Amino acid sequence: MLRNSWTREKEILKLMIVLLPISLYLLQVILEISGLQDESITTGETALGWFLEILFVYLATFIFSIELLSSSKVALRGRFFGEKIKEQTYRSLYTIGVPMSIFSIILFIIQYKESSVIIIYFFAYFMMASIIFVLFLDIFEPVSIFIFAKLINWWKNRKIKKVNYSNFYYMLIFGALAIVTYLVFNLILTNLGYSSFFGVPGSIEEGLIYEAGEFTTNNPSFYHTLQYDLIIIYGILVTEIASTIILVSFLVYGLKFVRSLGVGIITFIPFVVGISIILGGSVNYWLTGKTSVTQIFGFDYYTLRTASLTAKLPDFLNILAAPYLNTRYVFNVLMWGYIIFYFKKSFKSKNIPIGEEFIEKIIYSTISDFISFDAYIETDASYLITKDQKISIKDIEKEREEIKEILKNLESPKLLKELKPEDENEKKRFYFTLRYLYQNKLLNIWKPELSYFFEKAEKQGLYIIYDDGRGVYNYSFRSDAIQDPGLVSGMFSAITSFVKEMTKSTEALKKIDHGDITILIEYGNRIFGALFIKGTQSSEVRAPLKEFLQKFEERYKDILKNWTGALVHFNDDENNKLVEEIFKED
Repeated sequence: MLRNSWTREKEILKLMIVLLPISLYLLQVILEISGLQDESITTGETALGWFLEILFVYLATFIFSIELLSSSKVALRGRFFGEKIKEQTYRSLYTIGVPMSIFSIILFIIQYKESSVIIIYFFAYFMMASIIFVLFLDIFEPVSIFIFAKLINWWKNRKIKKVNYSNFYYMLIFGALAIVTYLVFNLILTNLGYSSFFGVPGSIEEGLIYEAGEFTTNNPSFYHTLQYDLIIIYGILVTEIASTIILVSFLVYGLKFVRSLGVGIITFIPFVVGISIILGGSVNYWLTGKTSVTQIFGFDYYTLRTASLTAKLPDFLNILAAPYLNTRYVFNVLMWGYIIFYFKKSFKSKNIPIGEEFIEKIIYSTISDFISFDAYIETDASYLITKDQKISIKDIEKEREEIKEILKNLESPKLLKELKPEDENEKKRFYFTLRYLYQNKLLNIWKPELSYFFEKAEKQGLYIIYDDGRGVYNYSFRSDAIQDPGLVSGMFSAITSFVKEMTKSTEALKKIDHGDITILIEYGNRIFGALFIKGTQSSEVRAPLKEFLQKFEERYKDILKNWTGALVHFNDDENNKLVEEIFKED
């Protein structure tokens, strides 16, 4: 919220504005051609009005999926294809969508010129929803990327790794408890609680407006309007918010006991679906605003009040709305469950050599409770053990020598299987020693979340080059690897110009292969970076190159805007430290 750059949010907002008129007009045309829209859009009380909210969810989901592919840095053979998909999709939508959007608005106004106020209302609603969407994007995007990465990891390893069903019955127990807890909670608050706060449901004499028809056809008093708003708020608290809190609480607590997160969630989903069916009901209502008029000192005073309109969808719209209506509660619980489960966890990665050519990168997260003995004695236990960075010499000076020796051995992170003794009796004793260290916050234990393999690549030299071919900055990873920066800059300028001229391609050159040397190229606004490596390209070397290029250009953006060619600005040790920090291997 406080950062200076809102470039991505502005881009998404513009795209939503482009897509809105097209989708709205096409939907209305389809309904009219199909004979499914009984009432005109001018009333604002048709099924189309309610479906517009669902339509926005679909548009937002589509754009969020494109953003997710780009932000997650999904790579195929070392190249990020998510960014290319995003760029091409957005460009196509802008190229085709802008004229179609203008044309749709004109046709809409011509066809429904008597309902300009209603049209403005729908556009205002979409603008409001779009702004809320872009503001919350950065909150839900990280957990979505993590879930996406977990799904990819499961798909790649589904035939290699055996699924661990240990303790899955815990989720059955917690799921059943969630259902019972919600039913009891709902029974108490729906009947006793409702009667205590509002009196007998449906009693107009008590000052309540229970039926939607009574509320929407009359012009109610301010007292009745306030009462009705309180009833709606109470209903949302009792049904949607309470059910979400109960389900998420039992889900998060139950996941602590299962060995496989995926098995735990799949086991719990039927219980979420069960509560979704209970909440679904037989009739859907559209909660929206409706104008209300009253006279104050002889003047008409208009205001908005809450209205409940029965959303009777025809078969066509029912089919379109079904995915949203039937999955919203499930995704709501799963998303919040993931956020809360991982909220206080820390993450770290470690590269483990596999033979001479490959490396396995494992992403770890901290555990909430100490590992069980069954998990400890497994031969393939991949837990990572690290010394807590906050401890000092004073904290351990009174500990026995064995504890000091273990902590000394943990100056660098170690896998659990590297620390476990071979002797069976010693294994048991070491387990309790680890538990003592963990409970006294002397070490941290990290659980593997996902992993992937990539081919080793030996980094040789990094070159940052201005867009006109002049060298800006260079760094050597090996003392004998650096080439003449001026020669390298001139070579790239000549090669890129030649490739563009001969191929007439609009795509930038991203890689050059020459024997056993590969040159990876990434582009910024005014500079581009070239990384010389020995081996095959992978996302593990391309991602740091892109990250360094972005940070370098951000640091010197004012100088690079009108660069005179002076290199003194870039001869800074901070740049070398930045290279070592970004390109370091775990």
